[in-house]
Amino acid sequence: FHSFSLSQTSTVMRHASVWMCILLTFYNLQATTLAAIVPPPWSDPNKNPCASQPGGWQLLYWPPLKRCFKIFQLGYPCPDTMELSPVGAGSTGLGSTAECRCPPGTAQSPLTKKCHKLFERGPCDFGQYFAPIADSAGRSAIPKQRWGVCKSTEICDSGMIYWPQDNKCYQIHTKGPCPKGKLISLDNNGIARCKCENEGDLSNYFHEDTETCHEFFTKGPCLGTGELFLPSRKCACHERLPHYHNETNQCYELGTIGPCPFGHTFIVADSKRHADGPSSGLKAECRCKDGYVQWKDGYCYKLYTQGPCEFGSFVTEPNVCTPNPCEKGRLYFPQEKTCYRIGAQGPCSLHQVVIFDFTSRPSLDGISYNGMCGCAGVISNLDQSCTDEADQIPQSACDSTPDMVEVNRQ
Repeated sequence: FHSFSLSQTSTVMRHASVWMCILLTFYNLQATTLAAIVPPPWSDPNKNPCASQPGGWQLLYWPPLKRCFKIFQLGYPCPDTMELSPVGAGSTGLGSTAECRCPPGTAQSPLTKKCHKLFERGPCDFGQYFAPIADSAGRSAIPKQRWGVCKSTEICDSGMIYWPQDNKCYQIHTKGPCPKGKLISLDNNGIARCKCENEGDLSNYFHEDTETCHEFFTKGPCLGTGELFLPSRKCACHERLPHYHNETNQCYELGTIGPCPFGHTFIVADSKRHADGPSSGLKAECRCKDGYVQWKDGYCYKLYTQGPCEFGSFVTEPNVCTPNPCEKGRLYFPQEKTCYRIGAQGPCSLHQVVIFDFTSRPSLDGISYNGMCGCAGVISNLDQSCTDEADQIPQSACDSTPDMVEVNRQ
């Protein structure tokens, strides 16, 4: 990097993960086979004349000027906001010649013909954000040109702000979708941002020692065991807090496992008040998570998973194992006490089908045999009304055929 300018170094570092993947792939190939490592297409001198020069693997040939330029170089010979990239980079087939493309995280506006950062205001009006153009299936499309379009932010409930990256609303000044040390807030253009500042509203959440921002009553920047980040902007624990646990004399975040056994969550039970402490306020306690039942071993297990039961059975009640009545490819509906094939309409309403219980985490809870109703093809958002034409799956003879599901009318 000694021969690079600061901007060039930043550009190369921005693509470091890409090169790391390439190097790891080469290493794995070398470790598992005696075959020669296949170099990238642009390193072939017959296709890229620059490859024969010193450091040629970093160079691309630009035919209009008949010159070599550093790969991923921003600006000249490309327009100011574009970078020199191998043809087909980011697609299934890498070419050997160069083209001008928008850098990762940006897209080209048909209005300005320039590349702008995604999910920021960019060339858009106030209250709008620059978004990647989606394909017909609603997925974020990254075509060769990486085109973008202006979209208006959605209106959320009071105290909530819209995060365009996942199309959800989050409470302002909470961690939400942000990395640790930042909170979701609005910028001067009315667009949601992950920020941390020692001024304005965010200054209340600023931790001076780490220069990071955190929600109150969370672990936040605290390193001490049993301490929480308090409104005083200090890490501490007090027995008057609902977060205080008498047995360990420590404080824990509400809604986490805290000091509890497996399958529990540390929460405040609204109907129970703590009377033997210095405060008559509410106190948190260990309770089974929603959809879990307590077992005689003291742990809580998710309903309709194997839990402590033998193979072929699942948990249906506290300390009760029930043989799984469903055949492979079918899920159990407790209210109907019947099994339905995955992808069929079953007991679901119009435009909904039988899907897996995606609230279950197989790595922790085990596989769930509980069936749910959800939109066809939109299994990640169970609250969707499923009224769009794209979600409508016509019933056909395929639905009654075991282990078969209709895709693209076939």
